[in-house]
Amino acid sequence: MLSNLAPNHAFLLVTLFLVVSLTGAAVVIRSALSHNKIMSRRLAGVPSVGVKKNRRTRSKAATPNMIEKFGQHLTLPGPEEISRIRFKLSQAGFYTVKSIPIFYAVRLVSLLLPQFVLLIYWGLFANNMATKTLVQISVVLIVVGLFAPGLFLRHHIKKRKMQARDGFPDMMDLLLACIEAGLGLDAALNNVSKELGKRFPVIQVNLDLLNLELMAGRTRPDAFKNFAERLGLEEASALNIMLKQSEEMGSSLGQALRTFSEEMRSKRMLRAEEKAMSLPAKMTVPLILFIFPTILLMLFLPAGVRLSGAFG
Repeated sequence: MLSNLAPNHAFLLVTLFLVVSLTGAAVVIRSALSHNKIMSRRLAGVPSVGVKKNRRTRSKAATPNMIEKFGQHLTLPGPEEISRIRFKLSQAGFYTVKSIPIFYAVRLVSLLLPQFVLLIYWGLFANNMATKTLVQISVVLIVVGLFAPGLFLRHHIKKRKMQARDGFPDMMDLLLACIEAGLGLDAALNNVSKELGKRFPVIQVNLDLLNLELMAGRTRPDAFKNFAERLGLEEASALNIMLKQSEEMGSSLGQALRTFSEEMRSKRMLRAEEKAMSLPAKMTVPLILFIFPTILLMLFLPAGVRLSGAFG
């Protein structure tokens, strides 16, 4: 059915799709810009619409409010979704206030920009392209644009989590050394953050946030809980539980940290041994596909040359 359309009709179809997309994008951007203003008015107890208004003013204000509510219902996330995205962005290393609008702007650009590029390419260089093929490429680009920012965010979170896991035993060793030297836990955390800055910046940033939370008056269990959630490591959660139990029971913090540090070092060694043991299995496929045929070629090529010379 799509292949039977004329090129002019296909151009109109793609143009109509882009106009609808841009209209939706304008609605979303307008809703996003006014979202913070509306929420601040609600928190302050100030009504967003005055009580005394005439019909003409109400009719003028009704249309933007309806468009805004419609845009929020379609694409603008709620407070829970915003909190979830903010948490994911913090795990990926984006801590600024503008990270959420930038993330949604990137999603919008990744959705619309490939459509513009496809339209320009089709109008200038590929006029003879079938309409069905054009629409299929457009749908594929839409799917890729929808899922690419989320996949990039997951990849970045996974990468930072691996870096934090590699540096966590070193952090525990430095923390134990500072505690046994006579420093308090807060001062020890500050020194560890300064020492680990060059080797493991992921841990440094999260330790700085932990220190800021402690300075702001947050309780130590809550601050360490947030630290563990930002890192996304089971070791950090275990550290929080260990510190909480040590504080409640009044046991020696240095001895508990020493035991925990030894456990972290043994876990890192076990992960390294696991990777070393899985290396032969991973090398099997490239060995069969690339190395083994090359060896066979090197072995049988001289014999093949001699046989071809003898029979030639």
